[in-house]
Amino acid sequence: MNNLSRVTLILLSFAIASCAATTPSIDDTLTIVSVQSNETQPESVEQQIKSIAIDTLYDLLVGDVALGRNQFDIALDNYSRQARLTSDKEVIALAHRIAEYVRNQTLLMEMALLWVDTSPNDPEAHKAALQAYLNQGNAESALTHASWLYQYHDDLDSLLLVTTTTFDSPNQIVSLIDSVKKLPFSPEKQAYTRLLTAVLEQKNGQLKESERETRAFLAAVPADQRGLLLLSQLLHQQNRSEESIKLLSKALKDKPKNRPLRLQYARFLAANTPDKAIAQFEILRADNPKDQEVNFLLALMQLSDGNITAAEELLEQASAKPSLRSDAQYHLGVISEQKEDIAGAMSHYTQVRFGRNYVAAASRLSALLAKHRSMSQAQQYLQRMRSSQPTQAVILFQVESNLLLNAQKPSQALVVLSSGLDYFPNDPQLLYARSMVAEQQDDFALAEQDLRAILAQDQNNATVLNALGYTMILHTNRREEAFELITKAYQLEPKDPSIIDSMGWALFKLGKTEQALDFLKQAFEIMPDPEIAAHLGEVHWTLDNRRAASTIWQQGLQSAPDHKGIINTMLRLSVPKAIEQ
Repeated sequence: MNNLSRVTLILLSFAIASCAATTPSIDDTLTIVSVQSNETQPESVEQQIKSIAIDTLYDLLVGDVALGRNQFDIALDNYSRQARLTSDKEVIALAHRIAEYVRNQTLLMEMALLWVDTSPNDPEAHKAALQAYLNQGNAESALTHASWLYQYHDDLDSLLLVTTTTFDSPNQIVSLIDSVKKLPFSPEKQAYTRLLTAVLEQKNGQLKESERETRAFLAAVPADQRGLLLLSQLLHQQNRSEESIKLLSKALKDKPKNRPLRLQYARFLAANTPDKAIAQFEILRADNPKDQEVNFLLALMQLSDGNITAAEELLEQASAKPSLRSDAQYHLGVISEQKEDIAGAMSHYTQVRFGRNYVAAASRLSALLAKHRSMSQAQQYLQRMRSSQPTQAVILFQVESNLLLNAQKPSQALVVLSSGLDYFPNDPQLLYARSMVAEQQDDFALAEQDLRAILAQDQNNATVLNALGYTMILHTNRREEAFELITKAYQLEPKDPSIIDSMGWALFKLGKTEQALDFLKQAFEIMPDPEIAAHLGEVHWTLDNRRAASTIWQQGLQSAPDHKGIINTMLRLSVPKAIEQ
């Protein structure tokens, strides 16, 4: 450690007052005498004495004071400036840590590269550069530092970390795979490039190629946990579940205490043999009763098996882990609802503050508030959530809209969505939601305006093209224009049953009844939805296929006895009662 580094540490460790009394010399430098350890002896007095510019000391003092006051921008500005001027390792590392804390990606990258340039053999410097490049999505540059860490420090985790970057296109992954294959590792290290390649190929959807590379890796490094887990995943993804389960079962005979292998084994068993999955989760729990991830997964299995009491106890335990708390509280809320403990359900849903169940919890809680207290309280709750969770505001506007729609208040729902668009102009989700409500209110002009606003942002959005074309058929005589929109949607998504249904209905409205029948039959085979049944039945009726029409309508009414589309169609066509039944 050089003397400037010692000064830096002194400044960070002692009170500022001890340094403030120092008087600068005429030549604007301050002489510091370093304290040597007992392990090394100074060769000369001159080696103990270094001159440090007063500007450097001043910047470090100001930076230290700023850190103490949580003025991170000031501290970062001072430390990064001195990092550039002095190339001191400790100053650079501190500037890097501050940049990381305040998420200043530009300075984070600059300090990381300066750190590597100053200390090219420091693994921490290369880790900093690796992470900075990953943050930017620059996998190729990240690979340079990851491969160095693996080559000289056997850091396999850093090498595999490259696969976590965000890729803009499949071609980026292909290019990175080529670079991985060219890495100049020794033969004993080269095997792990196969593992890295396999992970990248899996990420790119090249499952067969990934499986081949994984098997080659396992041939070189038998029974490697990473390889076994990856191979089992690949087999599972290719719908070869039996092979996947057999592979894990065999591996567990050799490694019965291996948690990751048994955890994956239990998860894969859950799809088809829940009893066996529960048995595996119980083995894991017996090994470590405080493994909250296992407790949570076992709770879900118990829930699906109808063991509510056991699930509730496990979820309470899993809730102790911060990362699982929200999901556990959500399921506890669902259980409380089932038990008609409304106050308990509300309490649990309130504690769901992030995660995949956040929106579902907010929706359930607002519905309970509306039902058991008042709609006003439910709306006030959602408004508070939008303020406290601004990143969820868009979806929470939709939750409030749906709440009002369910309460048969479409006009108010429209107001809420319009308010959301005041805050988030041109948001596709809010525009689409408002267009659907506007269509229900027979306001086709607003519906068309919103759908076209989405298409202005994404002209190949098949869902929106279909929605615009279909609503145009329902509310206007612009049938040719509607058919063009639906045709484009069909070209983009030819297997979507709702789009196939729209194609059939558009053709029917254009008088092409036989063609319409083919599309509607296809749509109904894929998805026997009552709305499609209404359309298909009407086309059959028009073609004088009365018995076929009746059969289709009755089939639709079995799944939705009060479906207005089917009932109104039959009334409009004056279907005789005998045929109705």
